[in-house]
Amino acid sequence: MLSNPPPKIQPSSIRESSKNPVSKSGRNRLLVLVLFLIALSVFGGQPARLFGHICHGRSSLASWSGSPGEIYWEQCMPAVNNVECGRIIVPKDYFNPDAGTASIALGRYKATKHPRKGSVFLNPGGPGGAGTKMATAKGDVMAKLIGDDWDLIGFDPRGIGSTRPATRCFSSPSEDIVFFANTVIEQGITVSSISNLSSPLLYDQLVEQHRQFLALKQTQAELCRKNMGDELRYMGTAGTATVVRDIDFMAKVIEGKDEKINYWGGSYGSILGAYLVNMLPPSRIGYVAIDGIANPIIWANEPSHKWPINWVADAEKTYQMFLQDCSKAGPTLCPLAKHKDEHWKNLQRRLEEFFDATARNPIPVPFGNRPGFLTSGGARGMLEIFLQQPTVWPTAARAFASAMSGNATELYNYIVRPMPGSPSLPWPTVALNKDLVRLAVTCLDSPRPASKEAFPTAEDLTDQGLKALREVSEHFGMSTGISEPDGGCQYWPVDGPERFTGPWNASLEREMLIADPITPKASGLLINSLMPNSSVIIIQDGPGHCSLALPSLCTAKLQRAYFAGQVPKNGTVCGVDVSTFPDEESERLLMQSLSVEDRELLDALKGIRESMVEARFGFVF
Repeated sequence: MLSNPPPKIQPSSIRESSKNPVSKSGRNRLLVLVLFLIALSVFGGQPARLFGHICHGRSSLASWSGSPGEIYWEQCMPAVNNVECGRIIVPKDYFNPDAGTASIALGRYKATKHPRKGSVFLNPGGPGGAGTKMATAKGDVMAKLIGDDWDLIGFDPRGIGSTRPATRCFSSPSEDIVFFANTVIEQGITVSSISNLSSPLLYDQLVEQHRQFLALKQTQAELCRKNMGDELRYMGTAGTATVVRDIDFMAKVIEGKDEKINYWGGSYGSILGAYLVNMLPPSRIGYVAIDGIANPIIWANEPSHKWPINWVADAEKTYQMFLQDCSKAGPTLCPLAKHKDEHWKNLQRRLEEFFDATARNPIPVPFGNRPGFLTSGGARGMLEIFLQQPTVWPTAARAFASAMSGNATELYNYIVRPMPGSPSLPWPTVALNKDLVRLAVTCLDSPRPASKEAFPTAEDLTDQGLKALREVSEHFGMSTGISEPDGGCQYWPVDGPERFTGPWNASLEREMLIADPITPKASGLLINSLMPNSSVIIIQDGPGHCSLALPSLCTAKLQRAYFAGQVPKNGTVCGVDVSTFPDEESERLLMQSLSVEDRELLDALKGIRESMVEARFGFVF
């Protein structure tokens, strides 16, 4: 049952259920918020006049603080044309003014065409991805997708990136990496052989690995409780519902109280987009485009340890595409193939032999990001990640062919993180606390077990994984632990300020745009069916996670037209413009056939893909 949010604290009414009462203490802070909202209503059409100060200098935004609604902009360092960095102060808890404030890091790529239409908020996914870089480092390419008459605003959600407070469960990056090193969280679950899933020995091996997984998750949670305490309630976006409130709050400060919210998000950003349009009143929603759809109903209503079976729904179809395309390309472009047009099942057989052999004998890697070894679970989990990014299938083929020949360094380096200061990869490119930030999001969004007796056991997790292998994906049913490190929320020490569980059928004034590759497309079609008069879907005829995974000029132009006010026909199908194993001649001919504008757009799509991959995994491949 839905109820209105607490009066006077929340910038707008929100369609969501919450039982958190407003604290009767902290009246001074409440007064500040009330005065802020009154001022915002008076100066709503001129928000910059009230709050915005643009500073060009070397002020330390990291240490800047203020009252809710204050916003500060300065030139980014190093200086980039048309780009600003900033911070905005928001209530830490919209239900409790006594909780204090958070300082959210912002990046803005300013419109280059006038008159400007407003601002579009960006989220690159993750969850746990810092969004400022999408505006500051990729704003020029995002403008080619969304339009150069919009300001593009990226932000680092709660606990992430440069936003403060930050999620810091470990005392140092080294401690973080050492904790995960050579564990099932880092290297994934190893299935000794998928050919005999009924083996009692296999079952015992899987239970043992899941016991390690649960022990690690419990230890993580205890470290977070000890080192962060109640601050954890406000980390990792404080739950997706709270980041919706943050966007609503920021939009009113930046654009004015009567201006609609415009948004673009991919991957986890599609979850945030679904929350946004279903939580806020329709009058608040402007242009919203989501890409690479994850199922928000499962996200909000199923325990996180049950999610993996949904992540591999179309993994087998994509795997077959990978093998078939490799076979057609031949060994020059895809070294996994012995000869051109070899039957794809031969490639699959050799890969399975490699996984089985590596399960028996992990491969030593003395000269990788750090000395270690490659496990079968790590290799299979990395293949599952590669399948989601078809433009890097040649990289995947090269890394696996090398590992199958005895040199696993390249493949291993994609899985493990180097120690800070390692010359092989500078620390800033590595995602610090990536798993913990994701955990902070998922554990505040998903339902918790009602009692300790309901906690999932190692046997429960094993049974669930075997079910996924038998019924959904025979090769990757238990291989999502590296790409989607979910589960363990029964140990998470805090609950968030609120949770949103639906409904998901909002009636909007303007249709939301959904873009999804054909494998998988189920979640995109689900949202489209729940909002038949308030959404349109573009189906991209190619594999991958997000349409940007295998660029399509058709899809991109429809998205750009959408932000210009032209809504595409529901169910439009777009082809792709990039092959999975391209040769130099075909690439040259493709570029020759395109206009200068289309070439620039295609390059922009590749840049956006890199930004989203980095947000999700902490590196680009």
